[in-house]
Amino acid sequence: MQINKKSIAIVVSCYALWGTHAAYWNLLINVNPMLILCCRIVFALVFTTVLLLISGRLQLLLSILRNKTMMQYTAPAAVLISLNWGLYIWAVNAGHVLDCSLGYYMSPLIAFLLGVLIFREKYTRLQLAAVALAFVGLLVSVITFGDIPYISIGLASSFAAYGVMKKLARTDPVAGIAAETLITTPFAIAVGLIFLSDGFRTLSTSDLLLLIGGGVVTATPLILYARSVNDIPLIIVGFFQYISPSLLLIYGLISGEMLTLAQLVSFIFIGLGLLVFSIALVRISKTEKAANPPPYNISG
Repeated sequence: MQINKKSIAIVVSCYALWGTHAAYWNLLINVNPMLILCCRIVFALVFTTVLLLISGRLQLLLSILRNKTMMQYTAPAAVLISLNWGLYIWAVNAGHVLDCSLGYYMSPLIAFLLGVLIFREKYTRLQLAAVALAFVGLLVSVITFGDIPYISIGLASSFAAYGVMKKLARTDPVAGIAAETLITTPFAIAVGLIFLSDGFRTLSTSDLLLLIGGGVVTATPLILYARSVNDIPLIIVGFFQYISPSLLLIYGLISGEMLTLAQLVSFIFIGLGLLVFSIALVRISKTEKAANPPPYNISG
């Protein structure tokens, strides 16, 4: 297996784009968050459908829609990612960027826990210790400061659960996004026309262009991720995933948000948990490499 430099650059770009989403949605701070979500769904469908048409792979979307097993998991995935997007947009524009950052730091640990519970994936004591540290951090924060990080927990759990549905569905990445947005687009259009029609009439040209661009902003990182993830070891992908919440943290602090003591405690414990989790992954990788030494090659 080759570790392709181009693939590493792509996966870094993917997480960097995810990390800058907050700045993009902040440009629409005066637009109703529900209207942003509706447009995000519709234009993500348009963008991914155009990509499938250009590449001659529209049949992949049709095959998902006809496959009952895939749809069994794609439908709940569509609901989960829509809830995640909606909560994220609202939180960013309501000044809760740090809560979003905390949520995406938590997400890998929740995903690991779901993997153990649902897929019976193997785990080590260090990995369980990492999850325990994160849980202790949240518990201390709640007991000491009475602050339950609803936004962080909502974002982390919805995205981790979405990952579970995607794993079960096993769809093509671009076609999968197209299918998910196709499922929710009728609801997005209905909500937009019935409840948000006044919001449409007050949109400026720049707002409209940003809303259309939201489809590209939404789908591009997911496509980049799919393009690179099969070319490099997951241990490397896992390392780079912390770029996104780190950029969110920086953006939140730059934009004037202040860390509360409760958030600081949570960040410290979850940070320690992620450090332990990363050490566990490195150890697992070394063990597997010793048992089956791969002929890794760095190529351009």
